[in-house]
Amino acid sequence: MFQLVQLMCIISTSTAVVERGFSTMNLLCSPLRSTFTQTKLTHLMLTCIEGLDLNDKTLEELCDAFKNRNQRKIML
Repeated sequence: MFQLVQLMCIISTSTAVVERGFSTMNLLCSPLRSTFTQTKLTHLMLTCIEGLDLNDKTLEELCDAFKNRNQRKIML
């Protein structure tokens, strides 16, 4: 009986979480971006739903890495 009560506390009674997940997936998987692997899609969905926990140092390192990348745009 105790295990049933524990399961009732864990299982959500609403479908809001599932609907939010499908909404996020629909936003990420447009026809132009339909070639995501399952792993990449999972990571992107978790990032969109949960957000990133970045401290200032990590954010600065990411910005510096982005600045130091080679320019990929080719002027024709």
